[in-house]
Amino acid sequence: MKIKEFFNLVLGVVKDWHVIVTLVVMLFVMWAANFIITYKKKPRKGKKGKKAAPAPAPKPAEEKTEEKKEEEASE
Repeated sequence: MKIKEFFNLVLGVVKDWHVIVTLVVMLFVMWAANFIITYKKKPRKGKKGKKAAPAPAPKPAEEKTEEKKEEEASE
């Protein structure tokens, strides 16, 4: 078999619609399998409106003692 005849045979096989459809289907199957293997779910985002409000900061101890002293003095 000469090289020219070989290339004509290969070109005839590649142009056949059976080969083209099979190639397209196999590429789709490989893409789908790769997608399924590497698929990761994104974490759910919580609702923004239901966050608890931060507690108010407690007053320093020195202010409380001064307030008590003022209350005692005014009585």
